[in-house]
Amino acid sequence: MLRLLAFFAVGVIGAVGELPVFPQEYSAVVLFKMPYVPIEMPLRILTSASAQKIEYYDGLQVATSSASGTYTYSYNNSKRVCMFSAPSSGPKQDLASSIRAFEASAFLPDLSQYTQDDDELVGGIMCNKFSYFKKHGSQHTMDDHFSFYWDPVLQKPVRWHQHGRMIPFSSHTDEYIMDFLHFEEGSPAATELALPKLCQDSPTQVHSSSGLRNFLRAAQAPSDLAVKAKSMLLVDRLNQKHAGTATFKMNQFTDLTKEEIMSFRGGRNKGSSLERRTAEHKKFVRAHKMVGAMELPTDFDWRVERPGAISPVKDQGMCGSCWTYGSIEPIESAVAIHSKNNLVVLPEQFMLDCTWTNGTGASGQNSGCDGGDSDIGALEIVRKYGGVIPTAKAYGSYLSVNGYCKDINSMEVGAKITGWVDVAARDDAALMQALMTQGPISVGIQVPEEMLYYDTGVLTSTECQFNASQIDHAVTLDGFGTQPGILGKPDQDYWLIRNSWSTYWGDRGYIKIARGNLDCCISCQAGYPEIAPATSSSVIV
Repeated sequence: MLRLLAFFAVGVIGAVGELPVFPQEYSAVVLFKMPYVPIEMPLRILTSASAQKIEYYDGLQVATSSASGTYTYSYNNSKRVCMFSAPSSGPKQDLASSIRAFEASAFLPDLSQYTQDDDELVGGIMCNKFSYFKKHGSQHTMDDHFSFYWDPVLQKPVRWHQHGRMIPFSSHTDEYIMDFLHFEEGSPAATELALPKLCQDSPTQVHSSSGLRNFLRAAQAPSDLAVKAKSMLLVDRLNQKHAGTATFKMNQFTDLTKEEIMSFRGGRNKGSSLERRTAEHKKFVRAHKMVGAMELPTDFDWRVERPGAISPVKDQGMCGSCWTYGSIEPIESAVAIHSKNNLVVLPEQFMLDCTWTNGTGASGQNSGCDGGDSDIGALEIVRKYGGVIPTAKAYGSYLSVNGYCKDINSMEVGAKITGWVDVAARDDAALMQALMTQGPISVGIQVPEEMLYYDTGVLTSTECQFNASQIDHAVTLDGFGTQPGILGKPDQDYWLIRNSWSTYWGDRGYIKIARGNLDCCISCQAGYPEIAPATSSSVIV
């Protein structure tokens, strides 16, 4: 009753259109949800004028940032580590004083862009509702629909529900829900913001993707109009240049540079992983053998050949984990194809948590959300676990942060691999044959700027002149084909690639890339997992 009376006393504030005033310093507990991944990530956020601390999953990973950089307190193969990354796109340069000014990631919207709607009940609380809508294109798949809910009685945020491109976060199109379970104004105690002793004593220097921190870094900041204008001009130019072969569109990456996008949408160590294999890894590697004079069809697509053996397009979220998808997806499909059973979902999180290699130099390691190699991830599983991979149901869902490597000894087995098979470099016939006989193939790829805005057709980019040293992303090869030429264009052979950027990107998550010299190095370093002959679900004993 008291709450109801209080609402009538202060609720009128919302009715006359006054906007809530958000504090610059606060403590909050938020349940961050991405229904389409799916991810439910509890976050504890402590924000002061000079530092911000974000605890993921009740402290599974902790990131503390200030003007000097970010310390990430995380797990490396079940052992606590602390990784330090210097400021990059986060804290901004104060030109007047020539010092670096700290800017916290914001978890509250800029309501000046919103309009106030009728009050709405959320979780039993009557809230002031503020909405934002922006149309993108004619298909409505990229339209932004944001709703922010404010409790006028307790003067606290309740929910921020976003479906679209998340302009405040400059992230990819998806659905995002932030439910505020606790919110308290004021600067957190210095002891709460203090770094763990390991971070004070011996942090490891890394170039970190920083997961959600990079994902939220541009919060509240206006869109970079120069970058957006450049993207618009590029899309127009690409549509003119590639008329009759491919189309491009403005999308979730419009306001970001390629470097910013790849900081949380890539993750594959740059260049060839062959040089990063150890002597022990090489014991489990063999070369693919061609099968006689096998006739190759014009078109082949595993989605058509065995629909139940191909997992849906996935989303790596805010983590540089593409390398885990480039390994786990081919394993999932190979088990289903060769056992003729239904597809068993396997955990990318297992490979993310448990295959850190701790080599020399960040570019040569498997380092969780800070990058890795698909083949080395699989080879580490063979080396450390005898090739056993638990089911995703047993191990747990994808977290989009570095997690604790769990003991899998009593878990249900989803697959068992015995090694890795390399396909001869730059041999299209061998790659097509391996695809048809073994299943989807793990490939590395160079990501040209054109790929970011791909829509349909076959991408033929001069930036994709094959160069193995420029491979920077891991994807899955699901098919090949030939696109008939139109508007006087010749027929174009292509590779069919499944990406891990959600179905909102590209052609429902897929892209067709030209075969031949402009194949973005798809045929440079391809391979597939070798599946144990009698793979079946069981319990490890």
